[in-house]
Amino acid sequence: MKETVKLVVVAALALGSTSAFATNGDHMIGFSAKSRALGGTGIANFNGADAALTNPSLLAKSKTINSFTFAGTMFTSDVKVKSTANPGVDRTSDEDMSMIPAIAISHRISDTVVFGIGMYGTAGMGTDWRDGDTPATNNIGLYNMRSSLMLMQFAPSLAYGNDIFGVGLTAIMQYGALSIDYDTVQMVGGVPVNNHIGNGTSNDFGYGFQIGGYYNPIESLTIGAVYKSAIEMEYKDQISSAAAAFGYDGSGLAAKSDFLEQPAEYGIGVSYNMNNITYTMDIKEIKWSDAKGYKSFAWDDQTVYALGVKYSTDTFWVGAGFNYGENPVPNNKSGASVNPSTVNTDGDTMNLFNYAMFPATVESHYTIGGGYTISDGMSIDLALSYAPEVTDTVSATTVGVGNITTKHSQFATTVAINFDF
Repeated sequence: MKETVKLVVVAALALGSTSAFATNGDHMIGFSAKSRALGGTGIANFNGADAALTNPSLLAKSKTINSFTFAGTMFTSDVKVKSTANPGVDRTSDEDMSMIPAIAISHRISDTVVFGIGMYGTAGMGTDWRDGDTPATNNIGLYNMRSSLMLMQFAPSLAYGNDIFGVGLTAIMQYGALSIDYDTVQMVGGVPVNNHIGNGTSNDFGYGFQIGGYYNPIESLTIGAVYKSAIEMEYKDQISSAAAAFGYDGSGLAAKSDFLEQPAEYGIGVSYNMNNITYTMDIKEIKWSDAKGYKSFAWDDQTVYALGVKYSTDTFWVGAGFNYGENPVPNNKSGASVNPSTVNTDGDTMNLFNYAMFPATVESHYTIGGGYTISDGMSIDLALSYAPEVTDTVSATTVGVGNITTKHSQFATTVAINFDF
C-alpha cells in the first residue's frame, strides 16, 4: 500500500519542476482558487472540499452530498542574485516555473457528518545557478548550486457540524523530496579540478494531523480555529553532506543530521456575510524556530495575516485579498555563530544556504479571482496572485562569495473545476 501511494504522489509531483515557490516561508498561501483569490484565507470561510488542509471542520458546511475539485496552479518565480565577488554579473535562477496540483473530494455521510479526502502540493522551494558558470571560473561565486524541495500531502478528513458549531480532524501523510548539490574547484598541479558535492535526491514520508473547529454565534458570522502538527522529515545525506563540504562536522550543522521538519502551525479566522458580500480574515503562526532543520538554519517564527472580500450571486463570484508574512529567513552577521546553544557554525555559510539556495523571502501577496457556474453542479474558478519583488543583502564573505543581494518576486495563476452533486 505504501509503495502504491508513493507512486501516485511521485506522479503528481512530476507534473512539473519545483521552482522557488516559497510563499509564507515554504508554504503555499492557499490550495484552492477560492482561497488563493481571497488572500489565502480559509480558517473560517468555507471554500470547498480543500478545507481538509485549511480547517477540516468546515467540510460540515458543504451544501451538497458530493463535491469534487481539481485545481492546478502555474507558479512562476523570479530570483536574482548579485555578488560583490563579481559585481558586473547578475544571475537569474533557472528554477523558475512549477505546475502544482490539488485534488479534493468530500462526501456527506449524514446530516451532520462529512468525509473528505485530498492530495495537495503544499510547499517547496529551490534555485538553480548552474547555467553560465563553469567549474574553473564559477563566475559569481555560487558554486554551480542547485537545490530543490518538494512536498505533497495526502489528507483524509472527517467533520461533524451543524448550524452552530463544528469540529474536524485530518490525518496527514506527507511525501517530501530534497536535493542539494554544488561544485567546488581545487587547483591540482595548476589545473582546476571540479569536485562535485551531492547525492541526487532523497525522499521521505512523514505523518501528522490537523484539528479544527468553527462556531456560529449568529448565522452570518463564523469564527474558526485550527492547529496543525509538526511533521518530521529526514532526507538522507543532503544537509549533512552539503554542510560537511564547507568544513562543518562534529558539533556543526552536519551533526544536526538531515532533518527538515515541517513546522507546527495554528491560527484563528473570522468570516462575515452581509447580503452578497463576504469579508474574511485569518491570523496564523508558523513555528519555524521549533522545527528540526529550520531551527539549525536559524529561521524565525512567522505570523501570517490574510484578508479577503468576495461578492457572490447565484451564477458568479468575484473576490480579492491580501496576504502578509514577514520574511522568516535571518540575516546573520559575518563571522557570527548562529544559535550558539544549538549550532556552532559561521553566519556567512548560513546566509549562503538561506539566500542563494532557499530564498523564502517574499512577504506581501496581492490576490484576485472569480468563478462562474457553467451548469447545474459544475463551475470553474480562477485566481491570480502576485508577490512584489523584495531585496535582501547579506554577507557571505568568509565562504568566498562576498556580499550577496537576492531579489525575489512571484506570480501564480490557479484554475479549478468543481463538480457538486
